[in-house]
Amino acid sequence: MRTMRGGNHGQSDTDAILPVAIGTAVWCALLVILLLAHSTLAENGTTWWIGAAAVGAVSGVGGLIFLRWRKRRALRRTGQE
Repeated sequence: MRTMRGGNHGQSDTDAILPVAIGTAVWCALLVILLLAHSTLAENGTTWWIGAAAVGAVSGVGGLIFLRWRKRRALRRTGQE
């Protein structure tokens, strides 16, 4: 198990960037599709799906920003940047 005090905490951030990027791309694609299908969603009373996709996309972007920031910070600390 990795701990925050070891020198290894940056590796988990590096490992997480790709899956978070993929998940964010999926949420963004779903948001576009749902926006295009807005009238059908409105007929069925499921327009809240658009909000759910928007929250997923925004959360993913925030997660990517955070992970990249932590990666740069860890690299600076180890002098690798």
